[in-house]
Amino acid sequence: MKPHEKYKSLVKEFELRDGPEGLYPEPLFWMEGSKDMEGFEACYSFMYIKGPTQFHPVEGSVVHPYDELLVFAGLDTSDILKFDAEISIELGEGEDREVHTFTEPTVVLVPKGLAHGPVKVSRVGEPAIVHYSIGLSSEYKAAAVAQSGEAKAGGEKYADNIRKLVSKRESRDLANAVDEGSGMGYEEVMDERGVLRPAERGIGPGNGDQIVWLYGIDLMDMDVNFTWGMYSRTGKWHVGGEVHTHPEAEILVFIGFDPDNPLYLGAEVDMGLGPEVDMYVLNKPGLYIAPKGFPHLPMITRWCDVPAFGFMVVCLDGNHGSPWVEMDLDALEASGQW
Repeated sequence: MKPHEKYKSLVKEFELRDGPEGLYPEPLFWMEGSKDMEGFEACYSFMYIKGPTQFHPVEGSVVHPYDELLVFAGLDTSDILKFDAEISIELGEGEDREVHTFTEPTVVLVPKGLAHGPVKVSRVGEPAIVHYSIGLSSEYKAAAVAQSGEAKAGGEKYADNIRKLVSKRESRDLANAVDEGSGMGYEEVMDERGVLRPAERGIGPGNGDQIVWLYGIDLMDMDVNFTWGMYSRTGKWHVGGEVHTHPEAEILVFIGFDPDNPLYLGAEVDMGLGPEVDMYVLNKPGLYIAPKGFPHLPMITRWCDVPAFGFMVVCLDGNHGSPWVEMDLDALEASGQW
């Protein structure tokens, strides 16, 4: 087998495409696990929002037979929690239908069976903002929900489904979410606002400038944890170890920060895949796939010629166990596991 070909299917570059009919008004990054991510048990989308719009769905409401998260974040590299926009979303149906409005980075939690939408963006300042979704199914499924009348503003039934995009965990107990003793060290780098600063606080020279990381405890105990992070530095991301695994699958997503040039990343990042630690490269928006128990890392940023690029982890577990591992290549080859 040619070098660096064995795990090539786990490296995906994004392309702009139409999402499911009626869900979004224009092309975006859209990936389904069954079709696009080697069976990863989730759907993922990403888009920039530069002005007033309406989506998910464009008209009416929709319901899914799985949990879903709708994430809204800012692009201001001076402060990851800065967010100049006003957005509303309708949740529920019939007499329970509510419309909730937010003006800060937010994740909207949509348990399976909950009618939701549309999302209405009434105002966006400079720079643009971003929206990404995580649906906890390898295949997109939805049914339209007929609605009539006006949703009531606010309300208590679904107020808790609107969460600020920062973890409830405090620095002292974050270790429980990343498995204490894993060696990753993120439990030591949280500031007073809940923002992680791993590059400046010793995790690794190429790691994030600012990251927010939410876990199952923040997400109605959904089986997922995810990040939103801004990265501008070169070098290795983790000095505490070389290769790790997770008890559940994850994707590692890279996007650029230029809404007018969505296919430009402005950086080049290598990641080791498999017990052989074959290094693969992304220099365009895209993602790496790490199946359940699959050895991966190190991650190394070779260069970055933009103020920052974005990186997201989506891991299919409420916590983020990340044990560093020593690779016994002879034993792994004999087992046929990889």
